[in-house]
Amino acid sequence: MESRLPKPKFVLNKIISTTDMNTKKNNNPKMTRNVNDAASSSSADTKTTNENKPPNRQAQITRAKTFSTISTTLNNAKAVKRTATTMSHGETKKALVKPPMAKPIVSRTNNALLNNNRANKVVQNNNATDNKSGRPKKWDITGQLAYKTGQLSVVQQKNKDIESKCSSLQGLVDTLKASETECRTKAEKLENSNNVLTNELQTLTAEMSTLRKSEQDLAKRLKDLEESHTSLSHTLNKYQVKCTAQETLNAEQARQLTVLRTDLDSQRKMNQDLTTVNEELQVLMYKMDKERRILHNNIQELKGNIRVFCRVRPRTLKETEQTKALCTINFIDDCTIEVGKLDSLDAVTSCNNKKLRGGKQEFSFDKVFSPNASQEDIFEELSLLVQSALEGYNVCVFAYGQTGSGKTYTMEGEYSLEAEGMIPRTVRHIFKEMKQFELLGWQYRIEASFLEIYNEHIVDLLDSQAKTHEIRMVDCKGQDLYVSNLQIEEIHSPEELHQCLWTAQRNRAVSATEVNERSSRSHSVTRIRLIGTHATKQEVSVGNLNLVDLAGSERLKSEEAVRNAETKNINKSLANLGNVILALSKKQEHVPYRNSKLTHLLMPSLGGNSKTLMLLNISPLNDCYNETLNSLRFASSVNNCRVGSAKKSRTVLSNANN
Repeated sequence: MESRLPKPKFVLNKIISTTDMNTKKNNNPKMTRNVNDAASSSSADTKTTNENKPPNRQAQITRAKTFSTISTTLNNAKAVKRTATTMSHGETKKALVKPPMAKPIVSRTNNALLNNNRANKVVQNNNATDNKSGRPKKWDITGQLAYKTGQLSVVQQKNKDIESKCSSLQGLVDTLKASETECRTKAEKLENSNNVLTNELQTLTAEMSTLRKSEQDLAKRLKDLEESHTSLSHTLNKYQVKCTAQETLNAEQARQLTVLRTDLDSQRKMNQDLTTVNEELQVLMYKMDKERRILHNNIQELKGNIRVFCRVRPRTLKETEQTKALCTINFIDDCTIEVGKLDSLDAVTSCNNKKLRGGKQEFSFDKVFSPNASQEDIFEELSLLVQSALEGYNVCVFAYGQTGSGKTYTMEGEYSLEAEGMIPRTVRHIFKEMKQFELLGWQYRIEASFLEIYNEHIVDLLDSQAKTHEIRMVDCKGQDLYVSNLQIEEIHSPEELHQCLWTAQRNRAVSATEVNERSSRSHSVTRIRLIGTHATKQEVSVGNLNLVDLAGSERLKSEEAVRNAETKNINKSLANLGNVILALSKKQEHVPYRNSKLTHLLMPSLGGNSKTLMLLNISPLNDCYNETLNSLRFASSVNNCRVGSAKKSRTVLSNANN
């Protein structure tokens, strides 16, 4: 129910609550401190004013919502001390910045407190006059109005003071914000400047370390250069001394040079004379060498282009231990041998009392070698034919005899120097004579090949691959032959030829028989081609040297039937060789060279342009007498054979190149 009392003519424009004050105090701690100071001072004044007054009694009138209740509430509120609250005004300021204290605010606060005290005193006086409690009666509307008006003026004055304080604090806040912004800007600039200076400091530090290192290196280098300069100075002094000595020596050598030049001129003149004499001697030597070759060839032709040497091998150690009997062999002279057989009964009982059965047979050859003859003795006679091969003639040397008669030993020998056979000695002799021929202006090139005739088939002993080999004519005019698909090695030293010979020996077909543990089952042929060139005389000399180790001639026995084909082919080729020799000795028009591979290959050596030597090897055992006698008869028929004169192969260099 509305009050019938008239409404007051004044209106409270603004009431500041404690909550707003607390909020502002919380946002600005400095403002909170000032407000608390003002509040504490006002509360202190109020306390001092109210200390001498009796406590107000609570109003006994219970009137709903009248001015008396409002005044009672206000009077009770004066004695309450408000707690400070924080006020928020934007961002929190830095604690280090202290804003200046506003003196006017303090003065205003003091004036408000004085006015408040005066109003309170007037009210108290009025109350004292009107009422013990200092308040007008409820029915005194005018008194209450005056009382409330006084309170309102006090509140308004407080409000104005608070507003002025807030405005001053707001200005202070704005000032602090501007200062804070300025400080932040300066701080950012200082940070940027600090970063730049830090980077520059790091760069300068790195440069300084580099410069220090460079300084150390330069110092070390300077020290090294100083040491080097010192050593070079000493060296220079030494060289200066040497230079002085060298100048003296050069002067002496200049004098000697003048003398030597004079001697050189005289020596040049002498050399020219000697060169002329040397050329004349070369021409004379060439003529003499040519005459020597002719004489050497005449001597060889007088000895015969087909010659036969007979060699009797000694009894082996095994044969000596078995006390095998020897047949009777007498060496009448160097060219005649007499052979006879012992009686079988006497051969078994005693070897001292030898009784011959039948007569002895005598054979004559170009040379006969006893069992005591060495390999060197035999090669001494063979070396003359090797000399002919170097001079451009075709030479053929073949060993003939039964199995176990020593053919392979004679041709190949053993690894010791004294026991070397004819083939290794021939190689060494060729390289030895080549050096002598070089003094006469001849340069030689040696080509070698190794083959065997096994079961009427030609096998290359240097080539492991199986190929077809045929004997063909070099041209339609001459009688020289060659073997197709045959590997030919160029030889530059005796060692290379010995290596090829060792390979050929390893690849040759051999087998053990009752007569020999390592019997040759094929005909081995070593072909050496000697090509000599005389650049001054524009001549080319070509000589072929064939060294043949024939397979053993023997009869076929029942216990050796496994090698029936081998033995038949060997005997067939040897029989054909005998037929060729017989046809040549009888001067027949047709000579059966092509009946076997062996005779076909030896055709130029037997009946053509060649010098041939047959090395007959016989065994001294009495058990081998029949085979020995057959070999001697065959060799005798070969020795009686006469062929035409041998011709050397020599052409002009230009034609040879074409």
